[in-house]
Amino acid sequence: MTRAAHPADLSVLREIAEACDLRLSAAQLEQFAQYGTLLLSWRERINLTGITDWQGLQRTLFGDALALVPLILHYCQIQRSGGCSSLQDAAHATGGSSTASIPGCQLLDVGTGAGIPGIPLKLALPDLNLTLLEATGKKVAFLEHVLQALGLTHVLVIQGRAEEIAHNPGYRGHFDLVTARGLAPLPTLLELCLPFLHVGGYGIFPKGPRVDVEIHAAHYALHILGGTIVDVRTPPHPALATTRIVVVRLDRPVPSNYPRRAGIPQKRPILSRGTAAREDEKEGIS
Repeated sequence: MTRAAHPADLSVLREIAEACDLRLSAAQLEQFAQYGTLLLSWRERINLTGITDWQGLQRTLFGDALALVPLILHYCQIQRSGGCSSLQDAAHATGGSSTASIPGCQLLDVGTGAGIPGIPLKLALPDLNLTLLEATGKKVAFLEHVLQALGLTHVLVIQGRAEEIAHNPGYRGHFDLVTARGLAPLPTLLELCLPFLHVGGYGIFPKGPRVDVEIHAAHYALHILGGTIVDVRTPPHPALATTRIVVVRLDRPVPSNYPRRAGIPQKRPILSRGTAAREDEKEGIS
């Protein structure tokens, strides 16, 4: 396999990290460089990303992931100890450190693909306990290669579909945090992701500039699934000006019939009381 050239400049990545109150060490930057090299070389064989250059990787893939770091620190700390009262407190607790500590925090990245945002989050937060869920075997092989090449520990890769894995009692209701990038519009995303959270856990989802439309469409899905939107945030760096981060808290257990069978959440999302009732009839749910 042909290896892509090592980047000469990771300044965009450093700037985004600093804007998010995170200072990456030389060792962490080297891991990002290795990961980017693997992404650009493996994309010649499998469909990992349409991005072909280092600037795009830093802005679009790594940057979107690093923008989640302050929120992950904040909501992990809330769950562990009643924690920080604000995102500013969370940033102060790390002191802009490259070794921010969130021991024991369990995060699931659903439909992770090439490992985005999960692997960049693990590189930035080494204490994070990370699970990557991906249905495509070739992408799973890439993820396992990355973990070995970068020497990452406390990372589990699961091959499967969210609609099936979310009904496994070993994973349902297990996680503190769940995330996903570019997986589906918000009503479908909630059905696929919220069942993995314990009550009081949070979904942290990077979305695009039309997020208000998705939030409006997701109102009934939130009602059915037991979630509440607690924040919608714009990352603090110009390179991420079109990104919006939606934070959803799970307030009660997701009903046992969700998510529905594979493919149904995408084809027939929960959009209204009428559509939910018709889907229950089709699934044989009384």
